[in-house]
Amino acid sequence: MPAVAFDILGTLFSFDKVIVRLQETFEELTPDKAAHLFADWLLSGTRDFFGSSHAGRYKPIMTVLKSTLTRTMLIAGYNAPSQEQIEFIMKAFQELEPTDSAFDALTLLHKKGWDVWIVTNGSYDTTCSMLERAGLLDFFRQGPEQELNVMSCDDLGISKPHPKVYSELMRIAVHRTQRIETFYLISSHAWDLAGAKNVCFRTAFLTTEEKVYPKDLYDDIGPDIQGDTILSCVKTMVELESNKKSYM
Repeated sequence: MPAVAFDILGTLFSFDKVIVRLQETFEELTPDKAAHLFADWLLSGTRDFFGSSHAGRYKPIMTVLKSTLTRTMLIAGYNAPSQEQIEFIMKAFQELEPTDSAFDALTLLHKKGWDVWIVTNGSYDTTCSMLERAGLLDFFRQGPEQELNVMSCDDLGISKPHPKVYSELMRIAVHRTQRIETFYLISSHAWDLAGAKNVCFRTAFLTTEEKVYPKDLYDDIGPDIQGDTILSCVKTMVELESNKKSYM
């Protein structure tokens, strides 16, 4: 059967907990202001995460986000947060919850016999803890030794969307299964999907975060699938593969 990898931060798991934590911490933030502040923080922090990786001095994404919150708030016109406030907000990243249809989507993939993976810019340990707390970890176990299909960029020392990340995922998956299958990536980040496309992944764009896939940035090549929920992306993906096999 085919294999599918999920991005976890902002895709399989929502950032809502962090946005709420920002609002709880700073009384001047309305829900909308907290959401906009978080978007600015995430986008600028992700840029610096890519920069540290490509410059050759890789830093984990949570280290980067922790370092850049003060800058984001000052640029937005707010007072600098205290160290205690920063620590309190950063803890929310360990408390993220899955998106509404994540369990149903993973259940469908399990029933269909797909190999299911996580490929994340986050840490391996935090990712596994989040999956276990949400009751999702067993969906990512594979083989007689129940190996976990979780790959973190921290272990590679290079961030997505570098092609090495996706090619290494493909290599490990083929090694474990001894099969060469179609690979999919589901992500809410266009840059993530574009990177996977460069290594011949099929891609599914979840529109919850970025809303629009700017395919003109990527040689006018868009995702194979687009959906408003994880479940809708998975259903379309499964149907696409089923139709392909029926045709063959």
